[in-house]
Amino acid sequence: MVFKLEICFFRKYIFCMQQQDLWAVLPLEIRKKLESHATTLEFKRGEFVYRQGDVPKGMYFVKSGLVGLVLVGAQSGKEHLMRFFKAGQFFGHRALFSEEPYHGDTVVMEPTVIRFIEKKLILDILASNPLLLMDITRILSKELRRCENHQLMILENQILPRIAQSLIYLKDLYPDHNWTRQEIANFCASTVSTVIKAMAELENMGLIEQSGRVFNILSREKLLELQEVTI
Repeated sequence: MVFKLEICFFRKYIFCMQQQDLWAVLPLEIRKKLESHATTLEFKRGEFVYRQGDVPKGMYFVKSGLVGLVLVGAQSGKEHLMRFFKAGQFFGHRALFSEEPYHGDTVVMEPTVIRFIEKKLILDILASNPLLLMDITRILSKELRRCENHQLMILENQILPRIAQSLIYLKDLYPDHNWTRQEIANFCASTVSTVIKAMAELENMGLIEQSGRVFNILSREKLLELQEVTI
């Protein structure tokens, strides 16, 4: 029973990590207003949307592409990929609403088109639509839960199931992105060499296949079940 509960938790973890869409809760008329006043920004892979310490001037809505939030450990100096933003998602709103400088960098991982919405317009809309604050609070609360689940996955799991679950999440998030071993390691708090060894073991087990940097999942269920056999 304990094993089944653990597997159920990590299935829910994979699902919750994928949920973060502030745009979807906005009424149609407000979405149209935001879209009509937004500025289009285009970025190449490797460019930054904003850097740690920058002061928020608005929010960003991803039209296409993929953006990653990168935090650097104060003591280790290692980069950690904490979150991702794909088409249909906002980012930059936490620092905007908390009136704090950005606590990390946002790096473009695929050619990306973003619609930038200025702070004044956002605050004006919220002032005239106070019920939206409840929706935003709900989204921010879900983001906090997802971050807590991610941290729990790192703390509770041995390395093989941790990497297995990360592969599922990353592949589900953006199937067309060729996830590097460095990106996978940064996401699951590991090292490149450990990720390479673990992925080779998963390939020998027949759970994934690799061709250069590209990997494909052959058995999603068995990857999740690794949690059962390694507890």
